[in-house]
Amino acid sequence: MSAKTPEELIEQHEAFLQCRPVDRPLVGYWCGGYFPAEQYPHGTAKWDADRVLTPEDVSFADFAGDYENLYRLHRDVDDDFFYVGSAYWGIPWAEAILGCPVVVAASNCRAEVCLRNVGDDLDALRLELDGNRWLETLVRFTRELVSFSDGRFPVCPPLLRGPGDCASAMLGGMSFITGFFDEPERMVRLLEHCARVRLAVLERLGAVIPAWHGTHAAGGYPSKVWCKRTIAYNQDDSAALLNPTLFREFLLPLERRMCQTAEVNFIHLHSSCRYPVDILLEDRSYDVLEVNIDHRGMGPPVRELLPVFRKIQAAGRPLLLWGEFSDEDWKLVHSELKPAGLSLQPFAPRFDAS
Repeated sequence: MSAKTPEELIEQHEAFLQCRPVDRPLVGYWCGGYFPAEQYPHGTAKWDADRVLTPEDVSFADFAGDYENLYRLHRDVDDDFFYVGSAYWGIPWAEAILGCPVVVAASNCRAEVCLRNVGDDLDALRLELDGNRWLETLVRFTRELVSFSDGRFPVCPPLLRGPGDCASAMLGGMSFITGFFDEPERMVRLLEHCARVRLAVLERLGAVIPAWHGTHAAGGYPSKVWCKRTIAYNQDDSAALLNPTLFREFLLPLERRMCQTAEVNFIHLHSSCRYPVDILLEDRSYDVLEVNIDHRGMGPPVRELLPVFRKIQAAGRPLLLWGEFSDEDWKLVHSELKPAGLSLQPFAPRFDAS
């Protein structure tokens, strides 16, 4: 964490968002473990693998020690960020609120299918969220995290996957793909329902999350952005299951809708699925593009990704890179990319949680 005050440091973040000339990229480390359960070992200790998780199993008190540890780890790192806290991101909150059973896994929790196919049960889907136990748990957890932070660090909504990701979880991957061809109108209805619920959840969370030193943050995983204006994070990894035509027709209109709730928006992308970059650069709905440097073997090396990164920078869009950088990767991005509008947020395994 930088020795500068938030008021001093925020100007570096505004320079990043505006792509103003700077001497070096904006740097923020990701500490405490790669996977959720590694970052929150105490909070998840009581959860047995392969069991169905219920809202009653989730208590902020169990996680308090983990948040304190993560806050101190990031406080001791001399970078350009402050720790950004959010409700435990290992729970697929949006999918759970939409009706998916949540099952505990070793490093994360996964959402199970809750619709047999896109033709079933759509009429039973409702936007009414009063009494939704998962939403009540999320709001309570967030409120208690805000109290715990006591102004020491900003709080933001947790990872809430996009409408495509939620629909894919509800249906399962194969039914999600075939639905676009077999019953496109019903797919539109399902995707719009997921979008409405996600926006309603963000509205509920916005009511309990205060500004921090007059600023706002988004992220928590896998990266973070901090600025003077309201800001929101989005992802739709389901794009990897689709092609550019389907993305433009079905997901892009919803991405635009997601961007109407905040003044600054950024989207998470994977280096193994790069085709949305061209579409998003043309559309301009998103202010910042974040690209995960995927594990070796799961995505191309950084050297092969440089043309994509240069394209984003040439379009005047801020670029955020997150991942486990090798020494060569680190040298490449510093030598081949412009520091203006560039934020590097490396995973730092040497800062493991105790």
